[in-house]
Amino acid sequence: MSMTRQERTGWTSVIRSWFRSTPILESSSTHVIDPPFTFETPAFNDSFHFPVSVRLQWRATGNCPEGTLSSEVNLCRERFRYFVEDTIRFYARGFEPHRAADAEATVNEKLKGVRVVDHGVQLECTAVIRLLPPLPVVQQQQQFLHQRLEREAGHEATKRQIEVMTDLRRRWREFLSEGLDDWITPHAVRLAETSTGIANVTDTMLGERRDEAEAFLGMVQRVVEAQRAANVFDFVTSSETVMRNTLKMMGLPVPDLVPGSVFGDPDDAR
Repeated sequence: MSMTRQERTGWTSVIRSWFRSTPILESSSTHVIDPPFTFETPAFNDSFHFPVSVRLQWRATGNCPEGTLSSEVNLCRERFRYFVEDTIRFYARGFEPHRAADAEATVNEKLKGVRVVDHGVQLECTAVIRLLPPLPVVQQQQQFLHQRLEREAGHEATKRQIEVMTDLRRRWREFLSEGLDDWITPHAVRLAETSTGIANVTDTMLGERRDEAEAFLGMVQRVVEAQRAANVFDFVTSSETVMRNTLKMMGLPVPDLVPGSVFGDPDDAR
């Protein structure tokens, strides 16, 4: 009679079962950033092409080793690149060549956070697109901008020049208005411009005043003669004090009383 030995189930058996069973893997993830790849895509009417640069950023998550996650990224990379290029081509073609910024914003929005689940691995890919204007458009825009900058620089220079001229005009008005009633001002200005030849300036100043005094006296003599002819000589001779005071107020030299002068004693003139 055969006897069946009952299998013992102690702690040793439990530990052995742990090593014999398939291990349960925890969820893991990996991040991959691809080097940028470039291409050109047509703009509206296909007359110009936008230069495009794309950088793919991957995140793979699943209950598998990290190497398996990286392999899944490699398997999907080429297929996703085709998808990105086709999407960019479709939307960029609706924009004029000079609207590269608008086209870039649109394609980035359309390709924002694409997720794919394959073989139990969740792949999330973010495409970062940089889309530039065509080179001929850039050159033309640079030319227009350069011309505008030149105009604006000219306007700013004109504004500064007007401000300087306004200030100078104000200062010159103040300077000239202060010297209008002063016969010495022209000579003072001449000396301010150059400090040499002071004696010459002084002689010129006195000579001009002498000439003015003689001219004034000549005018008075003519007036007196005219008044004498009209029998108003007594009126003229009686205004000696007024005439002499006038000369003093004007800063003109007052001549000495000499025989024959209109300001002298009438008896001396006889």
